[in-house]
Amino acid sequence: MTYSNLEILKVLIVDDESAICENLKSYLENIGILGTKIVDSGEKALIEMDKEEYNYVFLDLMMDGISGIETLKKIHRGHQLISVIIMTGYPSIDVVIDAMHNGAADFLVKPFRFQDIKIILEKIQKYRHLQIKNWRLNQELEDKKKVEELNIQLERKIRLQTILYNIMDSLSQINSSEEIYLYLVKKAIEFCNAEKACFMIFDKKDSSLIVLAQHGLDRMASWIKTEPIEDSLSKMTLNKDFVYSNFAEFVDNNITLDIVNRFNGLITIPFNIRGEPFGVLFVAQKEDRRSFDKEDEFILKFLAEKAALNIENIALYNNLKHSLMASLISLASAIEAKDSYTKQHSSRVTDMAIKIASQMRCNTDELEMLRSGGPIHDIGKIGINDMILNKPDRLTEDEFKSIKNHPIIGVNIISSLGLGFQELSIIRNHHERWDGKGYPDSLKEKDIPKLSRILAVADAFDAMSSNRAYRNALPFAVCIQELKNNSGTQFDPEVVEAALTVFAA
Repeated sequence: MTYSNLEILKVLIVDDESAICENLKSYLENIGILGTKIVDSGEKALIEMDKEEYNYVFLDLMMDGISGIETLKKIHRGHQLISVIIMTGYPSIDVVIDAMHNGAADFLVKPFRFQDIKIILEKIQKYRHLQIKNWRLNQELEDKKKVEELNIQLERKIRLQTILYNIMDSLSQINSSEEIYLYLVKKAIEFCNAEKACFMIFDKKDSSLIVLAQHGLDRMASWIKTEPIEDSLSKMTLNKDFVYSNFAEFVDNNITLDIVNRFNGLITIPFNIRGEPFGVLFVAQKEDRRSFDKEDEFILKFLAEKAALNIENIALYNNLKHSLMASLISLASAIEAKDSYTKQHSSRVTDMAIKIASQMRCNTDELEMLRSGGPIHDIGKIGINDMILNKPDRLTEDEFKSIKNHPIIGVNIISSLGLGFQELSIIRNHHERWDGKGYPDSLKEKDIPKLSRILAVADAFDAMSSNRAYRNALPFAVCIQELKNNSGTQFDPEVVEAALTVFAA
């Protein structure tokens, strides 16, 4: 990285975390910026800037006293030529947009690397030249056309920065690959003002490309396959006739799939995961009929890079989660296997709960949570004495108190596995009662998570209809009547109604 006259630059670091300040100051001094000062609050920063002229300010958003945004606003009003780099650990899209509109030059996301600082400084140098030039033109009013042109450039820069942070923020909230494929197509069309887009992945079994998501391509339904062609350099290409028939774009030759291609009305972006080809994003027909430009290419490449990383992370997380869940389910089965009366109890309860949830029109995510949490809802019983669990007689008060601890024990066992609130609530709250007399939290009515209320009915029905150490299974009609009798006291009436429909089928 090269700068001119680094030694004359003045930099103010505003953060109440001394370690971050010292590390940042050391790095700036290392690259030759010697005029660096540290303050720990927005108030001190504004006082310091009234005494001294600074070129750059590294400003933390979260500080005691005046906030980072308010400090930014005051800096921008009184010191328009100062470039402010916002530092934050929580770069939500709303914060980003607010900061950009109030004069922030860029963002530095904590924890950051020195490489991040290097990249930002390189960008800020160019931005600062534009900023200074724009200010002078506005001050002197010598060339209105140049001022307008610079403003357009600045607006495009803000738009581009907003898009990039929008991509990062949105992708961080998506937790399934299927959603990402649809997101890719939707955002590619939105950001490039296009009419058509599709995302295709490579099927390594037969070396084909499969459509996973598309918009505006009526003839290209999901899961349609096409066969790439290997060229003389062993590169995979897409037949030009396929391109014309689907995207209405005429090209002279087949399209090479492992590089970016930009034509008048079509752009293709390759997807790679760990250096291996994964898929291709196709975007076609800009609404204004202009050609795709370098900004479109930059946005789509950024979108592809971040989406590919998320797809890989989701796959790794799901593999890890499935392995851990399989281990826990095996452990829960081993606990149940010690007692012939409760063998397969958790799997029966889970199947029953899913049927009840389906009758209640629960969504796909809720059904998946039941599949994950149901089989291990009693895993906390590993911490309960076997003599209590298998006791054929009535439990004493102390023994029942011990049994009541198993939901909390279960949550403590699996709380570090990254399960969501609903899944954890299945384990913690499946013994709560509609009237608030359950355990461990004495929750009442709708305060009890819905999936816990569903599992509670399935759990109770299986307990009544199964042989236990202390009694034989109750007749089916008796079990049904017990659900009716306890609807509105022990059980959620809506869940009982759905369960009765399921059991009557």
